[in-house]
Amino acid sequence: MKLNVVGRQMNVFEDTKELIANKIAKLDKFFPQEGNATVTLSRKHGVSTMEVTINAGGTLLRSEQDAEDFRSALDRCVEAIERQIRKNKTRLAKKLREGAVEREVQELPYIAEEDLAETEE
Repeated sequence: MKLNVVGRQMNVFEDTKELIANKIAKLDKFFPQEGNATVTLSRKHGVSTMEVTINAGGTLLRSEQDAEDFRSALDRCVEAIERQIRKNKTRLAKKLREGAVEREVQELPYIAEEDLAETEE
């Protein structure tokens, strides 16, 4: 996954970038194709804000968290993204199951009522 780390009105240290890269790399297993991740860091009035946006395969996942420090904000963002992934996976699986049942019903042959009456006699 391509990672872009941006600091708003602040410099981002290399150790913070490495930490972010390691945490975001754990999400690679959910995306079979190449994805783009953008992490934006900002600090205002003593509150650290982290925004993580992942665009992979036409799916856009986003999380924004406030915390005392960037490490805890990063952990919360990764948890939120994982929740969104599980939610979307469940929704897709349910939709595919429902679609499969509808296709099977449509493929059944049509039997007219007159044909049923003749077979019963």
